[in-house]
Amino acid sequence: MSFKKTALRGLAIAVAGSLALTACGSDGDSGDGGNVTLKFTWWGGDERSSRYEQAIDLFEEQNPGIKVQTSFAEFADYWTQRATDATSGQLPDVFQMDASRLLEYANAGLLGPLDDYTGELLDVSQIDDELLSSGEVNGELVAIPTGTNTLALLVNPDLAEEIGVEIPDWDYTWEEYRTFLAEVSAAGADHSPTVYGATDYTMVWWFFLQDLIQKGIEPFNENGEMNFSEDDMRDFINSTDDIRSPGDIFFPAERTEQLLPLGGFTSGEAVVEFHWDNFIHGYANDLGNENVQLMPLPSGPDGQKHMFFKPTMQLTSGANTKHPEEAAKLIDFLVNSPEAGAIIGTDLGVPASQERLETLDVEEGSLNQRVIEYQQRARDEGYMTATVPLQPEGFGGLETEYVEILAPEFGYSQIDTDTFVQRFFSEAQNHLNP
Repeated sequence: MSFKKTALRGLAIAVAGSLALTACGSDGDSGDGGNVTLKFTWWGGDERSSRYEQAIDLFEEQNPGIKVQTSFAEFADYWTQRATDATSGQLPDVFQMDASRLLEYANAGLLGPLDDYTGELLDVSQIDDELLSSGEVNGELVAIPTGTNTLALLVNPDLAEEIGVEIPDWDYTWEEYRTFLAEVSAAGADHSPTVYGATDYTMVWWFFLQDLIQKGIEPFNENGEMNFSEDDMRDFINSTDDIRSPGDIFFPAERTEQLLPLGGFTSGEAVVEFHWDNFIHGYANDLGNENVQLMPLPSGPDGQKHMFFKPTMQLTSGANTKHPEEAAKLIDFLVNSPEAGAIIGTDLGVPASQERLETLDVEEGSLNQRVIEYQQRARDEGYMTATVPLQPEGFGGLETEYVEILAPEFGYSQIDTDTFVQRFFSEAQNHLNP
């Protein structure tokens, strides 16, 4: 089911009514003894949840008048749940937000303003102004970034050594990457279980955007319109035809389904995988091996990588919350507290709070060190030359259409490239131009 822009717009009326009822109602979220109860939810796996739960325990110790009820879900399910919450005017007091959905929720009046609480309750002085502005909509601060991340190639060097293949150097091209995948799959064919190179990166929305950027195309203009054509998308998907057609290079969809909730990389059956760099924590935890390394993206047609930083994720508050001050206090703790930072590390990205980053105890060889040093080396090598693409209202729906609906059908050969592209562009109008 697509996450429609029009659905969220329609929620504004429903939410307004729910807020009015809330304002007239009793404080049903207060616990015994005058305690305030906050609902806090996020997307992510077991590793992130463990970190959050430890941090919340510490927050409750330091704030005995506040109790926090927690929950989490996988990314796709998470947004389905939030849409349901929004319809009933029951969004959590604090919840993780993604920049891809921020405009939809903010423009529908679903997010509480945070400007009134910045200062003593919510310190934003340690966050870079440009990064902080990523949480502003129509001049109002509605979300606080947790950190920064960038795209990376996650590598399992132990598995590569086991099957006898060498990892490419940092300055590699897309052609060299595809050759490497073919080498891995050839070397891993007789391994038990079979080892593949990676999953099909052309089925990942953000890599299509990265492909556009490397070709000098800004994906969206300031009016929220697509700057790319059907041919751009078709060429990107077809760029891996030479290694997709044999059927034994990319990780097979059937095997992916068998391994759920793990994937090819986290099951130790694929040597590499593209993802955001902070995912190294969850991947290492699922794999049961901390020897996971980070590499930059392959270079584009002009020999440059044109990589970009983006807000990893954001923390925001539902406009329906009865406890905006306590919600702001929880956000401040999760973003700024050095003690919480010691627990969370770089799982939410390289910390947005400069003080937290400076006080973070980074052990030699740790995953935290790897993420921080990867981002610093990417800067030093001149890879970070692009800015994060504009994510207009409806962006999240486009990503869902691409990844959750069309990609699985393509992976099972139920649709071809032309059908994929035609359906995407047809559905895009429902997200961007309802």
